[in-house]
Amino acid sequence: MIGRVRRRRPDDRGAILVLFAVATPILIGMLAIALDLGYGFVQTRRAQNAADFAAFAAAQQLNGSTVCNGSIAPPNMQQLVDIVQHVVSDNAPSIGSAWTGQFIDDTGKPIKGSNFSSTSSNAAASPPPGACGVLVDATPVWSPFFAQILGINTLTGNGSSDVSNSIQGQPIGIVALNKVGPHETLGGGSGQFVVSGDMVLNTDVENQPWSVSSQGWEFDDAVDAKTGSNLYVYGTIHANDGTYHNEPLWPLDQCFASQGPVGKGNGGGPAYGTAPTPTNALSCTDNGAKVTVGYNAIDPTVAAINDPLQSAGSPPSPFNTSIACPGMNAVTYSSSPSSGTLLPGEYTNPVKITGSARFDDCSGYAGEGAYPGIYRFDKGVWIDPQTSGETVTGSNVLLATNTPYPLAGNVPGSNGSGGFVASGSGNGAPCLPKGTMTSAPSGDGSPEPEVDGSAGSACSGTSSTTYGVIAYGDSSFKQVTGLYGTGDNLSLIVGGVSGTTVALSGPTTGGYAGSDGAAGVALYQNATTQANYGFDAESGDAASINITGLVYNASLTNYGGSAPLDYWDGTGGGIPFYAGGTLQAGYGAGWSDGPAPSGGTVTINGTCIVDDFNTDGGTTITIVGHPFSLPGAGRLSFIG
Repeated sequence: MIGRVRRRRPDDRGAILVLFAVATPILIGMLAIALDLGYGFVQTRRAQNAADFAAFAAAQQLNGSTVCNGSIAPPNMQQLVDIVQHVVSDNAPSIGSAWTGQFIDDTGKPIKGSNFSSTSSNAAASPPPGACGVLVDATPVWSPFFAQILGINTLTGNGSSDVSNSIQGQPIGIVALNKVGPHETLGGGSGQFVVSGDMVLNTDVENQPWSVSSQGWEFDDAVDAKTGSNLYVYGTIHANDGTYHNEPLWPLDQCFASQGPVGKGNGGGPAYGTAPTPTNALSCTDNGAKVTVGYNAIDPTVAAINDPLQSAGSPPSPFNTSIACPGMNAVTYSSSPSSGTLLPGEYTNPVKITGSARFDDCSGYAGEGAYPGIYRFDKGVWIDPQTSGETVTGSNVLLATNTPYPLAGNVPGSNGSGGFVASGSGNGAPCLPKGTMTSAPSGDGSPEPEVDGSAGSACSGTSSTTYGVIAYGDSSFKQVTGLYGTGDNLSLIVGGVSGTTVALSGPTTGGYAGSDGAAGVALYQNATTQANYGFDAESGDAASINITGLVYNASLTNYGGSAPLDYWDGTGGGIPFYAGGTLQAGYGAGWSDGPAPSGGTVTINGTCIVDDFNTDGGTTITIVGHPFSLPGAGRLSFIG
C-alpha cells in the first residue's frame, strides 16, 4: 500500500497569520469584557451592600424618634450624614462621596424635598416629620483593567436600597376635641406645663369674643397661658383649618398677636429633655404677668376630627361590655374601700381611698395570669391618700368612671345627718370660700369678687362653706345673672397630701392593651355622661401622680352654640368651665383670700384624648406623648 503525503500549500501559513491577527483584538476584547465585567460586578455588589447597610444604619437612628414612632430625640443631619458616609466607605471605598439620600415614610414612600448628600452638614437641621427610613443611592466609579485599550477609562455602577421602620402614628400628647370653645389647652397656673409630642386642637371657636386679626390671621385663643405660667410643646400644634372674617385661624391668644404667625410648618425642633425651651418660645405680658407659650411648629391646616374612641375599630366602652375576668361572672361591690387591695368589678357606690391601696388585675383574683383588671365606678372614685409615704398603685388595670363623685363643692347637694347627699350634677365651675377674689393678672387688671356668698350661689345646701363662682358671658364679658358655679363635676379625683404617690398603668393584654405589650387605655370616662377629671385639683393637693397609658374623657355632649361658653375668674379672662370632657390638673392660681395653690407633680405617659385640658395652681404637669393614629389613617393604635 502506498501512502499519500499532503503537502501544505505555500499560502496556508500566511492565512493563519492573518486570522490570528484578526482574532487577537477580539480575544483581548473578550478577555477585557470578562475581567472588567467581573470586577464591575464585584464593585456593584459592594455598592449594593454599602447602600443596604447605610440605609439600615440610618433607619435605625430614626426608629423610636419623635419624627417616626417614638419619643426620643432624632439625630441631626450631620449625624446621619456621618453614619451613611462611614458605612459606605467601609463597604465600598470606590464610592467615596458619590452617594445621595432621601427620607421615606413608614410605607416606603419618599418624602418630597427631603433629599440630602455628603455635603448636607447642617448640624442644626433635623429629619422631617414622618421620616421613618432612608433611601440611599450609591454610585461607585473605578478604572478598568483592559477596557482602557479600547478607550474606556472609567466605569460606573449603582447600588440603591431603602429601609423604613413601621409607625403607629406621630407621638401625640393631647387631642382636644371641643369643636367650638376657646382655651382648648390652657396653661393657667404658676407651675410649668410641658407637652412632649404633638397637640391636636379641634376647635374653630364659633363664638369669637377673643379673636384678634393680625397680619392676615385670626388669633383665636385655642391655646393659651395665663397667670405667669409656661406652656411648652415639644412638637407641632395641629390646629383647625377654619376661618373667621375670611382670615385663617391661628391658635394662639391675642396677647401674642403683635408677634405674628411664628413657626408656621410641621415638625422639626428639639425634643423634650434636649433643650430648655422648644424652637419658638413666645412671651407676652398678660395684665402685668409674663406668660410664655413655646412650640416647635404650628400647622393650622388640620380639619376637625371625630372622637377616636368612638370610631370604627376602637374598643367597646367598659359600660357596654362585660368587665368580668375570664371564666368568672361579673362581680358587684356595694362597699366603699378606703385602703388595701381592690379587686376588678363594678362599684355601685362612691369610692374614696384615703390610705395605701392597690388596684389588682385578674391574676390576683381569678388566677387568670396577666389578664387586665377592669374597674367600673358608677358614682365616681376619689383617690386621696392622707399620710406622707402612702402609695396607691395599679398595674395592668383600667379605671372607668360614670357619674361625678358626690363631694360638696364638686356637685350641688345638702349636708344632712348622714353626710353630704348630692342633688344634681355640677356645671364644671369650682366652688370657693366666701370672699374669694380674682387674681389681678386674670381679672382684667384688678381683683373682682369671685363669689358673692349669697344663698343662691351656695354649693352644698344650707350649711354650705363654699359658693359658686360668678359667671361672666363669653361675648359680653358681663356677669350672667343667676348663673353660678355648681361644682367641678369630677367623676375621677386623683390627689393627696405632699409625700404621697399615685401610680396607675393601663392594660398590657386584652382588648384595651397597647401595641407590643405597652400599656393601653388606663382611664375611661363614659362618653354619654358629662363629667370631668381632676388631678391634684382639690385644695391642699400635692401628690406625685403618674399615669401610664391612654387617658380618655370626651364627655362634653353639646358642642353647639348652646354649649356653656362662660368664664369664671373675672371679666378679663379665666378658665372656661364645662360640665364634661375637661381634664383639670392643679388647683388655685393665687386667688386673693382664696385657697392655696396646689403643689405636686402630674406626669402622663401616653396620649390624652379629652375635650379640654386646663392647668392651674403650682402643680408641674408633664405629658410624654406616645404614637397614636388618628381617624382617617386607616388604623387605630393605642400605645402607652
